[in-house]
Amino acid sequence: MPDVRVKPGSDLTGFTRSEYDINGVKTVVQSIGSGPVLVFLHGTGTFTGFEVARAWAAHHTVLIPFHPGFGDPGDSDAIDTVEDHVLHYMDLFDRLGLENFDLAGFSLGGWLAAEFAIRQPQRLRRLVLVAPAGLVVDAAPAPGLFDIAPQDLPAYLAHDPLAALRYFPQAPDPSFDARLGREVTGFAKLIRNHPQGNPKLAHWLHRITIPTLVLWGANDRLRPTAIFNSCRRPDTWYSRKRRPPAATSPISSPTRPAGSLFLSRAEDKIMIDMPPGITTANEGFGNIVWNILGQTYTLKQQSDASMAWHAVFPSGTFVPPHVHPTQDEFVYVLSGRYDLWLDGKDFTATAGDLVRMPKGLPHGIFNKSGETATSLFWVAPTRSLKELFERIHNLPDPAAVVRIAAEHEVNFLPPPA
Repeated sequence: MPDVRVKPGSDLTGFTRSEYDINGVKTVVQSIGSGPVLVFLHGTGTFTGFEVARAWAAHHTVLIPFHPGFGDPGDSDAIDTVEDHVLHYMDLFDRLGLENFDLAGFSLGGWLAAEFAIRQPQRLRRLVLVAPAGLVVDAAPAPGLFDIAPQDLPAYLAHDPLAALRYFPQAPDPSFDARLGREVTGFAKLIRNHPQGNPKLAHWLHRITIPTLVLWGANDRLRPTAIFNSCRRPDTWYSRKRRPPAATSPISSPTRPAGSLFLSRAEDKIMIDMPPGITTANEGFGNIVWNILGQTYTLKQQSDASMAWHAVFPSGTFVPPHVHPTQDEFVYVLSGRYDLWLDGKDFTATAGDLVRMPKGLPHGIFNKSGETATSLFWVAPTRSLKELFERIHNLPDPAAVVRIAAEHEVNFLPPPA
């Protein structure tokens, strides 16, 4: 019989795999990072992997347990309802000695996280629910699990179908089909009596008394936004619709670290997560240096609120006109000269000048001086710019840089006619 356990779709280098016997059920937990504990409960399909956890790991010890019958563990005849899964996680968290921890869940995992928080809110510090399944709104039914034609599935999994297709094999792969089929069948078993979810879940949400963040794709086709509106509360719940593109389905993973800023708050005030100290002249923060299309960026500081880097622009290098829709950007010129295009006008900045580029303002940065120019850049807030630089480090293809940048809230403008 073939091994149909799901092998995560991303590299798990740096993760630690632990295996536990929880009441006779083989339970696997992947962990990474250090700091306060954040438990993430995954969605139905684990084939997309857990790359997003690497960003969380900068500030948390991230624990990712696989649901019984999903991912790495074996199946369990004793666990075939949502209630069984919740009780299983109570036992697991008891074994791990977890108290006062953060809990996040996506899709099916969001459903399980909500059900857990209803029963044991005193064990949790904060809760993040990303497009959670389980909530039933009669006026906005979710599409049936087996009502979507296979060729239409990518358009349901993400606003941009290509974002979903990259997780699927390009050629027939019976092993992949078997692994995914096992998980989809497992989810179908959980909703066999109530295909839309738990009809009583909304009635008990009042028991979740901890600060809770709800994230939802604005154009989610699998979980209509009417469900999102039904779970908004004015007291301890925070709600946010995520604009497309976003993967928001029971068989995919959130595309960005969900709620990292929210989880860094205490008493609803943002905690400074930047360690005190000095980044010396010749070092990078965390020893991080990026090569971005011939320019050298040395990270100097990073927190949720802001990020700064030292930039070396050889003569003839440039950053084409682009827009940061969610960030203010600044350049303090240390040496040399920069020619700038700001909102349709040309400017020149030299040593000692500070360039201000508010969010939403088109701008381009060029070194046409014939000499190397250096500067200190910073943005506020950081958003996902660090992840962008990590992805385009040493990437030689400008077209690929432009495409990837659009996934991280940096939109390059078309070249002039």
